Amino acid sequence: MSPPNVSRQPVEPVRQDIVLRVEAEMTRLLYRSAGFGLYSNFVLALVLVAGVWTYFPVRQTLGWLVAIFVVSFGRLVLNRTFARRLLRDDQLRLWRSLFYFGVIAAGCTWGVGGWLFLQTDELLPRCLVVFIIAGMNAGAARSLASVRLCYLAYIVTTMSPPALVFLAYREPGSWTLVACTITYALFLFNTARLHRQDLLKLFSLIFENEELVSTLSDAKRRAEAANQAKSEFLATMSHEIRTPMNGIIGMLQLLRDTPLTADQQQQIGIAGKSADTLLRLLDDILDLSKVESGKLDLEEIEFSPAEVGEEVAALFQTQAAGKNLPVAYHAGPGLPPIVIGDPMRVRQVLLNLVGNAVKFTDQGRVEFHIEAVRADAAEALLRFRIKDTGIGMDAATQAKLFQKFSQGDSSMTRRYGGSGLGLAISQSLVRRMGGEIKVVSASGQGSEFYFDLPLLVGRSMDADEAAPAKPKTRLSGRVLVVEDDWGSQRVVEIFLRKLGLEPVIVDNGAEGIELAVRETWDAVLMDIQMPGIDGFEAVRRIRRRIEGRWLPIIALTANVRPEDRSAAEASGMDDFLTKPIRQSDLRSSLERWLKGPN
Repeated sequence: MSPPNVSRQPVEPVRQDIVLRVEAEMTRLLYRSAGFGLYSNFVLALVLVAGVWTYFPVRQTLGWLVAIFVVSFGRLVLNRTFARRLLRDDQLRLWRSLFYFGVIAAGCTWGVGGWLFLQTDELLPRCLVVFIIAGMNAGAARSLASVRLCYLAYIVTTMSPPALVFLAYREPGSWTLVACTITYALFLFNTARLHRQDLLKLFSLIFENEELVSTLSDAKRRAEAANQAKSEFLATMSHEIRTPMNGIIGMLQLLRDTPLTADQQQQIGIAGKSADTLLRLLDDILDLSKVESGKLDLEEIEFSPAEVGEEVAALFQTQAAGKNLPVAYHAGPGLPPIVIGDPMRVRQVLLNLVGNAVKFTDQGRVEFHIEAVRADAAEALLRFRIKDTGIGMDAATQAKLFQKFSQGDSSMTRRYGGSGLGLAISQSLVRRMGGEIKVVSASGQGSEFYFDLPLLVGRSMDADEAAPAKPKTRLSGRVLVVEDDWGSQRVVEIFLRKLGLEPVIVDNGAEGIELAVRETWDAVLMDIQMPGIDGFEAVRRIRRRIEGRWLPIIALTANVRPEDRSAAEASGMDDFLTKPIRQSDLRSSLERWLKGPN
């Protein structure tokens, strides 16, 4: 059976700069590894001289001992000098050459010792010389392996003279000593070669990994900088778009409250829905950015899941009625009256899913269920199901359903509209809350979306605790509005007058500070982004100058990020309203703060 054809990727050559760094590190390793071997030269020389002292002339023995001590001392000084210096990679070539010459000098001196002290018929000098030289070469196979030429020179200079002496022996079979010497030398050289290859691989991997880590760190920093730039860009664009949208939506709200013909009411409705759609798209893009950057915070507050379901279903009744499409909402019998979670995000997901069901269904019905899969006194697992009889989806469409900017196919986008962001954001939100949206669908047979959320059970509100809704009354008081955008000025001014309040408008922070401190006000509406003195600094200066006097200051801004809300609170603002301003939100905030200090 022939082996399978496996395509082999060519081995990528090591970069030249990595090769140079490895070569430099091998030189440093040469000096680091030589320390113990240098000291052992002194000890082994003394042992050898002590062993051969009675067999050879004293002058010859002491002369060799002095020579090996001088060479070893010189190498030791060289090693110490190298250790004290911080040398760059390009400065190591000279030091490698100096070490190489030191190895040759030491090898030649030990080779001479072998030549001198093996020329005897006595067993002890012969054995002692062979053991010492063989052992030193075995140790050098590790300490000198990092530079191949050094170890090769050491083997040749230390083992060649003894081999020549073995050739001169007249005992039968003395040639076998030469064969053993050559075999031993080859074995040690191969061992040193393998060790050197391992060192080369090790240092190459270390330096490549360092470069990879550095590259990844740089890439991470660039990605974080790009993400920060994207967030800042989105925040800026959100502010710039929301500011004119404040004028558009605000004026549409005011027009809706005036006497209009049926056609005008319809036109106002269409314009309002278009503005809401644009605003919702802007919120989707901001939410997507928050989810991707991990900065989306979820609230943990008590809410009624049944009431959230009723609100969502009610919002689509008019749209569905235009298509003769009933939207049936069912709350399960075991549904907890109060749970703890983020009702705004739950509502956002349900609005998207129910809205899609209504949009993609032309006939039949849409069913919306909230059920308790399981529930006890502490925790409940709620299932949210939206089922329609619309166009349905095939497997290919379902596979890319939760991808960003994806909406089945381009024909669906042309026919039904939409950015393709809603489901991607909804899936991300549900996953953050501990669930996952799933879909069961077939082309032409409708779709069913569902997800389960684990939520803590809250304390049920007793009937006598529920406060009756208060009738709306006209407010009274003077309100200072610090706002630089002309359209927003007009919207807020009309809203305040309709609420019964007297507005005074200024268009810069400096004038707003002076008026807030000099005159008496019931509340201040403060824009954040203004030329010159911004809203944060203006509020800080006002708080310092009024020295604790009661004055509610409400942020009025197109900045919608959580950090903007935190910054507003830190500067001394009491409340936070985002543009486009809803008249109901403005009323609720002013009703709360115009009561005076509690």
